[in-house]
Amino acid sequence: MKKVMIFTIVLTLVMMLTAGISMTGCKTAAVEEAVEEVEEAVEEAEEAVEEVEEAVEEVVPYEIAFVVKSQAQPFWHHIRIGGMNFAKEHPDKINATLYAAKDDAAVEEGLAILEDVLILEPDAIAMALINPETMATMVDKFAEAGIPAVMVGDSVKDYTDAYSAEFLSYDYGGGEMAGEFLINYLIENDKPLEGKIAIHSALAGLVSLQNRCNGFMDKVLELAPDMEFIDWVYSDVDPMKEVTLTQDQISAYGDELTCVYLDAGPTLPAAIQVFSEQGVADEITLIGWDSSPEAIAGLEDGILKGLILQDPFGIGYNCMEAAFMILEGETVKKDNLMPTVVFTGDDIGTQEAAEFLDPSLIEIK
Repeated sequence: MKKVMIFTIVLTLVMMLTAGISMTGCKTAAVEEAVEEVEEAVEEAEEAVEEVEEAVEEVVPYEIAFVVKSQAQPFWHHIRIGGMNFAKEHPDKINATLYAAKDDAAVEEGLAILEDVLILEPDAIAMALINPETMATMVDKFAEAGIPAVMVGDSVKDYTDAYSAEFLSYDYGGGEMAGEFLINYLIENDKPLEGKIAIHSALAGLVSLQNRCNGFMDKVLELAPDMEFIDWVYSDVDPMKEVTLTQDQISAYGDELTCVYLDAGPTLPAAIQVFSEQGVADEITLIGWDSSPEAIAGLEDGILKGLILQDPFGIGYNCMEAAFMILEGETVKKDNLMPTVVFTGDDIGTQEAAEFLDPSLIEIK
């Protein structure tokens, strides 16, 4: 565009000079002098174009803040790898800065991080939620500052529409997959479609976890209406509390307990430990979410029967890409659901599975 403007100006000068010559009846010498002036103007225009092109090549990369809940859990660590991999694939266009609280439940620390990032005024932010209602206020603040916000892993759509895009796991669908897996597992192993099912949720009030549990419960009752769900219990992301909850329910319900279902990864290793110590894996079906070394070992040992996996690498990668596209003025779909899969012990061993379970194998250093 600048190149066109420059040459338009030069062309105008030529026309003005030519008109002036014809009106005054200048001689050949005057015409030659005018041509020389035009040629000098063209050279200057070409130099100006070169300067513009050099300036374009020296564009400063976008500053994108990448705020994850924490790096204490593998899920968020894998999200980090996905987002930073995209940034490292485009080092001339993106400078991504990582921020993280000490753990998933550190609400005040997470809010303080976002307040600090807001002061720094990045070009965009990709941010994970700690509490959707609370975080919606921060999304509004970023929008008021003209900073597009891409939501990582959780949604604020019930509280604000000021976000630019969100990438979420299909939590309800993942819960349905878990429910269908349980019924198929029981049938394949000649177990009755009856008994009690315990749901262990990591945190109360988190919509994504509620969706995982509701999807699971709805699908189980659709396929096996004689199943009975006992009251949900909450571990508050505390492994020791999960140990106590699991021990207490195994003791209280005994042979009536058909399945224990965990909706998040942080406390799954604690449940696996209890199942291993008490030797109940063949009587009670354990199903959980999210990859960890303990979860993979649990699958291999047959203690954990089914593992519902999100695609944290894909979520992180897509969020960073979306933030970049928005800054480039491209259209990005606002609400995006990422699919989940169910892994069993039979799925362990391939390179593809290894990379999905542990994205550090494909991390760009």
